[in-house]
Amino acid sequence: MDNLLYIVIGLLSILAILLLFSRNKILREKKEAERKLKDTLSDLDNVYSEINTTQEELNVKYREIKTGEDKIRKLAYEDSYTGLPNGVAFIEVLNHTLETLRKEEYAGIMYIDLDNFKQIDDMWGHANCDELILDVSHRLRQNQDENDYLAKMSGDEFMVLSQNILDLAEFDEKLKRIEASFRFPFITSFGQLVITTSIGAAVVPRDGTKADVLIKNASTALTEAKRLGKDNYCYYDEEMTTKEIENLELQSNLTNAIKNDNLIIKYAPVYDIKNKTYDTVRMRLLWDRGEQGIWHARKFIGFAEKTGQIFALGENTFKKVCEEMKAFTDKKVILPLSKRLVLNYEFRNKLYSIVNESGIDAKRLIIEIDESILIADIPEFSFVLEELIAKGFSFRVGRYGTGGMSMEILKVLPVSQISIALNRLLQEDEEEEVVKYLKIVTEVAKKLGKTISFSGVNDEATDAVAVECGGEYVEGDLFGPLLTVNEIR
Repeated sequence: MDNLLYIVIGLLSILAILLLFSRNKILREKKEAERKLKDTLSDLDNVYSEINTTQEELNVKYREIKTGEDKIRKLAYEDSYTGLPNGVAFIEVLNHTLETLRKEEYAGIMYIDLDNFKQIDDMWGHANCDELILDVSHRLRQNQDENDYLAKMSGDEFMVLSQNILDLAEFDEKLKRIEASFRFPFITSFGQLVITTSIGAAVVPRDGTKADVLIKNASTALTEAKRLGKDNYCYYDEEMTTKEIENLELQSNLTNAIKNDNLIIKYAPVYDIKNKTYDTVRMRLLWDRGEQGIWHARKFIGFAEKTGQIFALGENTFKKVCEEMKAFTDKKVILPLSKRLVLNYEFRNKLYSIVNESGIDAKRLIIEIDESILIADIPEFSFVLEELIAKGFSFRVGRYGTGGMSMEILKVLPVSQISIALNRLLQEDEEEEVVKYLKIVTEVAKKLGKTISFSGVNDEATDAVAVECGGEYVEGDLFGPLLTVNEIR
């Protein structure tokens, strides 16, 4: 019994020891687990802190990217100077409008261009014209309502999209309002200025249902508004497209004529009215168009000015004239020049270079500018003419009596000769009145030291009027056909 008791006590002791060992092990494991948990929590805190830091960095990057995207979008969709939407933005809005336009609605677009902006830019400089463009954008904004979307396309061109139109009369009123708003002067830092606009208009769906077609048609209408005299608006018409195609063909043909040297130069003698001899000839430019006949310069020079071909045409013609002048060394040549050529600084420099390279004495060249062109900008022409005369050229006014220039103006212009379109004046008024007027003109001109030449002397009657009025020189069909360089004697 005692042995059994000892055994039980021994087992209990062993059990107690095992329990104690197990407890200590559990406590150790618990402490180890708590340590690991603490380490894990610390690691989690570190990871969480890193995540927060990364999240903040990502937020900063996102804001930078978003700001960059906004800047890029602003550059892509906004005109930097006026703050107006640009052409890209306009096309997007127009496309959206075309997709959502209801059957009973119209939409209209206006292509707006400032008249004579290039001349203003040349005169006042880019900085002042930037100010003017900003003022123009403000004025256009004032004429918009919630249904209008105004955008600046490029340079001095703007476009307006008018939406939710139920009656086209509303759109027409907007066109009139914009046009009329430009009749009031702009007050700028460089002075007070009146600048008009020309507007081309196209209507959806009548004139197209695609953005590129509508913009092209509005641009075509704008060209027509310019052709009709500017300071007005014009709706697109299908006939305009036909005319535009014809103009493109004409432009291509003229380019080829200049390039291939297909233009003809002839000369009209300017005869002394007393003895019918001549020491001066007037250059005449002709274009043989085959079945369409021979075109005189007046029929295509205006077109060449609009397309910019006038500079290549002018340079090519002037070179040929200087080369041909070597064949008649005792004659002077009157060279008619258009406004864009005379006022273009680069062309004048080319003109001087051609004269120097050819060896022709500039005193043999007389620059002719029509009165109607001169009267439009006397101050600028005065400066240019002084420059030409300083280089040795002479100068005469062409077609005097058709542009409203007074003799007072001739006192300040360095004019050596005045050419009067006699046949045109006789067509417009009674001969007796014309004679009275021309006698006064010739008398005053002679007192001012100017010589008078009557052009358009095509028959004996006009020749008699020229003699009666005291002219010194005459030119016209009465004295025979135009001469080639080899026919000048």
